[in-house]
Amino acid sequence: MKITELAAWWGAIIATLVLLWDMYKWERSGPIINVSASPNMQPFGKIPNHSEGKKYIAVEVTNIGNRKTTITHLVVFHYKSLFRKIRGKKDKSFIVLPPALLPPPLPYVIEPGERWLGGIEQTSKLEEMSRNGYLYCGIYHSCGKKPILQRVVIHKNPESVLET
Repeated sequence: MKITELAAWWGAIIATLVLLWDMYKWERSGPIINVSASPNMQPFGKIPNHSEGKKYIAVEVTNIGNRKTTITHLVVFHYKSLFRKIRGKKDKSFIVLPPALLPPPLPYVIEPGERWLGGIEQTSKLEEMSRNGYLYCGIYHSCGKKPILQRVVIHKNPESVLET
């Protein structure tokens, strides 16, 4: 093998690696949204327009990507079975307007590295849906076509850490 052939192979390998790296960077660019949901949350302290004993599903959204996006909707979906979830056949769907307890209101521009915290009032209807199927809450955002969902499991008798 001549030195020119070796140089040509070396150039082809480097060019291929650079192309693959650019494809990886392009795929990972933009907003990367994570959603978490915590049921059975109770506020601690005095909060205006809040009655004692109410529970909430706290929804936390973080943007770990490199571009901002706008959270447009907070949603709740219910599926009767895992098969229906896989097929994308919702049995019930709700939009939460406005988020029950926690500001800031929607729509909300979420910058890279930032988080948004919202809340959904945890009703007996949501608790029943959680026990009789698959309950998900999540968000829609301006840079995505599909919602980003997190499953919510609400246990019947959660243990209370703080006594009221």
